[in-house]
Order: sequence, then C-alpha cells, then structure tokens
Amino acid sequence: MVIKIQIIVGLLSFLLILITVELIRKERLREEYAILWVFTGGAILIFILFPEFFLSRFIPRITGIFYLSAVVLIVFFFLLLIVLHFSVVISTLTDRNKELAQRYSLLELEVKEMKRHYLPSEMGSSSKGKSLF
Repeated sequence: MVIKIQIIVGLLSFLLILITVELIRKERLREEYAILWVFTGGAILIFILFPEFFLSRFIPRITGIFYLSAVVLIVFFFLLLIVLHFSVVISTLTDRNKELAQRYSLLELEVKEMKRHYLPSEMGSSSKGKSLF
C-alpha cells in the first residue's frame, strides 16, 4: 500500500514540475512564481524517492522531530506560506488594476472634453448623439 502511494505522489510531483515548465513555456506563468512550484515539486519528488532517509535520519537530525505527524504539520505550514504569498501578490495586482482602470477613465474623459472643445462643429453634425469611441 505504501509503495502505491509513493508511486502516485511521485508521479503527481513530476506532473507538477512538467505543468510548471509548460506554463512557463507558454508564458502563462512568470519565472519568479514558477521557481516556488518547481522547488515544491522537486522537494516532494526527493522525499518520495528516499523516504526512509529523510523521515528517519535527515529531518529528525536537523529539527529534532521524530513523529511523522509533526512533519506533516511542517509541510502544511509551508503550503500555507505559499498560499499567503500568492494572496499578497493577487492583492497587489488587484490594487494596480483598480488604479489603472481609474486612470484610463480619467484619460478617456479628458479626451472627450478636448474633442468637444476643439472640434465642436464636427461632433454636432456628424455623430448626432453617438459616442466617438
């Protein structure tokens, strides 16, 4: 049963790395965010390939944690940090998008006022209520 889980998780982590590389290639994912996903997929793949070494020797020696449930908790907090990072990025992009939309609206209003001021005869006779945009 454990070997089946190792194979499935190993394949999923390898798939995560492949999907990340493909998203970079198609320019749908920026490199600065892809590094985090490649690192996560690679770490999972290494842990799956050598579980006895990492779970019984390496992690307990570094952290002093000897229980698997504690390791799962550490992994959970790592993934929680990834989600927090991306929430901050999304919030920043949302604020930038809102600011750009407001600037665009102001520029559009200025262009309409300039056209109305400098081209009053052309607007009245040719458009008759239609928007210039």
